[in-house]
Amino acid sequence: MKKVTIQDVARELNLSRNTVAKALNNSDTVSYETRYIVIEKAYEMGYSKLSPVVLNQFKLRNKIDETKTIVVLTRREISFFWNSIIMGISDELNTYGCKLQFNFISEEDEKNLVLPLDLQADVSGIIILSVFSKDYINQIVKHNIPVVFIDGPCNLQEITSYGDIIICESKDSVKRITNSLIEQGMTKIGFIGDITYCKTIYDRYMGYISALEEAGIKPDEKIIATYHVNTKFYKADEVEAALIDFPYMPEAIVCANDDIALYVMRYLNTKGLSVPGDVVVTGYDNVEEMSKVEPFLTTVRVGNQRLGRRLVQQLMWRLKNPNFPKEVIYIGVEVIFRESSKKSK
Repeated sequence: MKKVTIQDVARELNLSRNTVAKALNNSDTVSYETRYIVIEKAYEMGYSKLSPVVLNQFKLRNKIDETKTIVVLTRREISFFWNSIIMGISDELNTYGCKLQFNFISEEDEKNLVLPLDLQADVSGIIILSVFSKDYINQIVKHNIPVVFIDGPCNLQEITSYGDIIICESKDSVKRITNSLIEQGMTKIGFIGDITYCKTIYDRYMGYISALEEAGIKPDEKIIATYHVNTKFYKADEVEAALIDFPYMPEAIVCANDDIALYVMRYLNTKGLSVPGDVVVTGYDNVEEMSKVEPFLTTVRVGNQRLGRRLVQQLMWRLKNPNFPKEVIYIGVEVIFRESSKKSK
């Protein structure tokens, strides 16, 4: 059988030999699309000198037409928030004909840098739902598998080179909620949320702070709980401990999420205090379970199933476009004002 040469490939595509040679060497001087047209044709014709790097990229692109396995990595979170995100991921992967492999990462595995065995198999892409340590993320990206993150560490630059990041807008929405409290005449406004954990919680805190400062209100550190706790205030006892430490009860408490808001309302109820009669409370996430709580909670709707679908869509795009710069994408949200943030007159 005749050996396939660069000239043979060039003749088939009606391109110059020089252009084909550069494309086969993955040169940036040749456009992205032209490179892949050349690589595809060379592969079909049996050209034997394709480099492993170029061949791997070719295979990545063509996995779009094959059954792909997508791995989702997360901690065992104890919030209702994640359920509908996972449903959205599953539904969207089904539309692409992909297999979903779900892996819970224990604290011990993260500490010891133990990755799921699935990553040793034929995995097309990874969706990361939790904010893992930098060392653990480094272990994941060593596999050179496309990654999409939801959220990230407070210093987002730590992971921007590793993959695409989808983030829900947080600062402006919480600022808007805090502004509404100030407009009602409230000045003693507290905040609860572990801002050491992730970018979105930090941004929510900054929205709260920004609203106070622009109104000329000095934040009272005595009614602000932003320190690190074991489950990031996802347990009632952590929220209660924060409230007990407050030297006085604020007029309003801005909570970093709906789970915290629920625990705050339950605690206030045990003390004979009503919401919003005695204390105004707000949340974030619009968790469906909160709709069962009276009074209805002022919150921020993320659209969790839509968010899950968007993670998959970005990963599918990345599989087709491995050489494009990594992206940080902010998803729009909707502030929902309900009874819990209306101060009694």
